[in-house]
Amino acid sequence: MFNTFCAAVEVRLRTLLSPAVRDRGEGPVPHIVMVTIMALAAAAIAFAVWEIAQGWIEQVPVDAPDAPAGP
Repeated sequence: MFNTFCAAVEVRLRTLLSPAVRDRGEGPVPHIVMVTIMALAAAAIAFAVWEIAQGWIEQVPVDAPDAPAGP
């Protein structure tokens, strides 16, 4: 199974690195820009979720009233 995986990876890398595929006129810059935009969006979403969670935690009362002492 591992050998099959390694062979598949090697075939894929050879395909990607071959001159016919590599010279499509498309450089790595669009991919870098796209990855950067996705990373910034993920960081913004994580920050927003963190701030919302902190707001919810601040609304929780520190001294909760005691529960009734009987059934």
